[in-house]
Amino acid sequence: MPDVMCMGEVLVEFISTADNVTLGYAPGFIKAPGGAPANVAVALKRLGLEAGFVGKVGDDPFGDYLRSSLNNAGVDTTCLFTDRQARTTAVFVAVWNDGHKDLCFYRNPGADMQLSDDDIDEHIFDGARAFHYGSIAFINQPSAAAQYKALDMAHSKGLMISYDPNYRPTLWRDERTARQVIQDGFRYCHLAKVSSEEWEVATGTHDLQQGINAVLSRGVELLVISRGNLGALVTNGDYQIEVPAWSVHVVETTGAGDGFMAAMIAQLLPEREHLGSLTRVDEPTVREAVHFANAVGALTCTRRGAIPALPTLDEVSQFIKTASAG
Repeated sequence: MPDVMCMGEVLVEFISTADNVTLGYAPGFIKAPGGAPANVAVALKRLGLEAGFVGKVGDDPFGDYLRSSLNNAGVDTTCLFTDRQARTTAVFVAVWNDGHKDLCFYRNPGADMQLSDDDIDEHIFDGARAFHYGSIAFINQPSAAAQYKALDMAHSKGLMISYDPNYRPTLWRDERTARQVIQDGFRYCHLAKVSSEEWEVATGTHDLQQGINAVLSRGVELLVISRGNLGALVTNGDYQIEVPAWSVHVVETTGAGDGFMAAMIAQLLPEREHLGSLTRVDEPTVREAVHFANAVGALTCTRRGAIPALPTLDEVSQFIKTASAG
């Protein structure tokens, strides 16, 4: 029975075999399963929690591939539904050394967009302790209605809820709509992570403190800002902690933020269950959680692909021990 249910997009990623080239000039692509909430589910499983995934794939070879990938990773796919009309979503990815990505999505519509509120029944969270969601499912109907329904159910059951907004410009009608929807999404969660690249859209301001205040004012208990090789900043409104990144040889950054997010959930879920709110978790505990999450993100960057690159708990523990000793 899953500890954490993750909801949203699962898709096939085609990642350029060469760095620092545009998609049109990529010499080839490596196929890998991906999609931010699906990545989080797999990462949670590899870090020792039971995870389930809620979403939809097409009735096609790529849908079969994604279902098998999640099953093989140990993720519960009871709530991974199949759409008989729409194709499984695919995305082509080119990556630069500075972390910048070129993304080209094929979803018109994609099967992930066809998840409906009829797919979400009262038993979806049976036995669950937490619910994780992203912003992509909010873009289109019927998936938006499905996610709002799931959020209402998760709240009514008292689950810890986490949110990681992703801003992919080509998927939104316009930036103004993206800002409104992404920012509204904070009102449902206890734990939120925002990357520095998405800060202005996600918070409505370039200013750090104004953005923090805007997010926390919506009821978020703990906000984490991931900043790539600069590490991470975390705050509950009373304290603000900066934790440096680990130094690794970066091969490719896809999925690093999702691994980081899963690590924060895994580390802080027991704390919230014990204390009743993430605002009550003390600074040393939060610092250690971010230190661990940074290690997960760093290790993910040492391999290509998202799901294939996500590390196990043993790998993270060994990395921390070795790196700390060095």
